[in-house]
Amino acid sequence: MTGGTAPLEGAEHKEADLGELGRLLGEGQHHGDAIAGGNTSDLSLDEILLLHSVGLEPADVVFGIGCVSITQGAWVWGTGEVTDARSAFHKALDDAKATMRRGCRQAKAVGVLGVEVEIEMSHHRCVIVVTGTAVRPVVDQSGSPIFKVDYHNNPFLSDLSARDFVVLSTSGWYPLDLVAGVCYAHAPRRSMGTAIGQSTQNVELTNFTETLYQAREEAMEQLQSHITAAGGTGLVDAKIVDRPMHFAHHVVEFIAYGTAIKMLAKEHTHPTMSLVMPLDDVVNKFEATSLAG
Repeated sequence: MTGGTAPLEGAEHKEADLGELGRLLGEGQHHGDAIAGGNTSDLSLDEILLLHSVGLEPADVVFGIGCVSITQGAWVWGTGEVTDARSAFHKALDDAKATMRRGCRQAKAVGVLGVEVEIEMSHHRCVIVVTGTAVRPVVDQSGSPIFKVDYHNNPFLSDLSARDFVVLSTSGWYPLDLVAGVCYAHAPRRSMGTAIGQSTQNVELTNFTETLYQAREEAMEQLQSHITAAGGTGLVDAKIVDRPMHFAHHVVEFIAYGTAIKMLAKEHTHPTMSLVMPLDDVVNKFEATSLAG
């Protein structure tokens, strides 16, 4: 991979021309490279303009799904980790990401932004659905892409918003992959005497507390290893899910996922930020005559 992006004009990033952008989106092309059927996006207009300022534009909304079975009896009360559930999770996520990347390549895109992850774990299967907007480089008048980062036919996947991506990329850092760590661990049973003795007390259930710590450590170790495997040096926009399983209350679920990143530019830079005051706040109204006795 090579780092850095080229500005649209001159040495500074400039705002994209709204009229030109509208023409490109309407014609379904990016400066001469026609794409049949135009493009689709779940990005807002200001996000599209921000992307255009760093040399990218939305190409298509892409999807991925992974559905993997779990062996019968995996959730029966026991000790330690439910390894079948962990394996099913990672296989489902890998399948979903592979499908999304195929859609990204078909759209001639370099990556996917705003990836939303839906996870459904049940007795017999794990289903993961990912959805996001594939983005492709805008080309200049000579036909050269303005966005200069080369992902070598391995599109990045990121749950960052377009705004966060622009801030990240103008600092010299770029997303690589959506990575996750997960653990499903059995909470050990309390003894009969302990359960009876605690039935009338407000006390900490140490079996669940210790199991959650164990699950967290295991999941975070997986996450770190996947960041390294993706070639990243850090993680941003981390999301964490920790809870007992709704169908197996003795099992604690801990999931952590986010976007692995790496500095691909020659050096880190500090982007210029501007304070924006929204003028469309919700206004609470009331009927003044209702105040009369």
